[in-house]
Amino acid sequence: MPAETEEIPEIDMSQQSEAVVAEQLVSALTTVGFCYAVGHGVPQETVASAFAESAGFFERPLSEKLRHRRDWRKSTCGYIPPHWASTSDPDEPPVERFSLDAPPDEKEVLDVCHTCDDTVWPSKSFRKASLDLISAAQDLTLRLMRLIGGGLGLSPPDQLADAFVGFPTPANTSQLRMLHYPPLSTDTNGSASGDRCGEHTDYGCITLVFCDSQPGLQVLSRTGRYLDANPRPGRVLVNIGDLMQRWTGGRLHSARHRVLAPTDPKLRSQPRYSLVYFTHCDDDFTVRPLLGDPDSFPPVKTGEHMRRRFEETFQLGQGIDPQLPPL
Repeated sequence: MPAETEEIPEIDMSQQSEAVVAEQLVSALTTVGFCYAVGHGVPQETVASAFAESAGFFERPLSEKLRHRRDWRKSTCGYIPPHWASTSDPDEPPVERFSLDAPPDEKEVLDVCHTCDDTVWPSKSFRKASLDLISAAQDLTLRLMRLIGGGLGLSPPDQLADAFVGFPTPANTSQLRMLHYPPLSTDTNGSASGDRCGEHTDYGCITLVFCDSQPGLQVLSRTGRYLDANPRPGRVLVNIGDLMQRWTGGRLHSARHRVLAPTDPKLRSQPRYSLVYFTHCDDDFTVRPLLGDPDSFPPVKTGEHMRRRFEETFQLGQGIDPQLPPL
């Protein structure tokens, strides 16, 4: 694809045969690593309800939100406050950041999953809205896995989806992340002080991103150009994570991406929300290349891979368990 015509493709999953959708998915996730899905079957009212509960939670005073703070020594679920609210408390989650060379991300987060402790949930209505979206997102994930398996010519094509049999039990830690990027101040030259979310790849298999109307998400193409991800009602942004890239022997592409802070003063004064569903294989499932050179990536258990990546993101290599195998 010529650099000047690069874009994130849109795939309608409802108006075409499964064979055509599978071919388009594999093409998009090989060349760009991202695509928009429409006609995907996730009810818009389910998405809207989760957005409303998320916004209501983030509007609460910080002291209330901290009651649901993540116990980072025991769990990957819970509230992560903005970097400016961090203290030296050893029981507090470390600041999440992807590089020491850049300012911390301008965001706050609530991570939830189907097996969260009751202390994580702000309310019964929040829990219901989240679990409804998780259920719908997981159904879409399994459908995507089967389509991708068929598009890649795997036999049987269901073998990708079969690595998620542990859902919805603690054996599978797929997770919904609710993100709030607060309004930003405008400095004297009107420029952004830092990224809302630094450049990174996702850890797992497939990520589903439900965005509000605010721009900012950009995908780094294979030619080194940043492609704008344009939000639109009914669209779900689908992308490949590192585990899926390993699993397909590098055939599918885990693209780097970021969320930029806007320079437009009007946009800087507005919050940005997104709901991101990260899907992972069952924790004890060993990922090894199914395509190409079987030695292109060493085998790794999903749980070990995820644990190491969380360590790297929150502690930037400090205190990583030496027993974990290299990635």
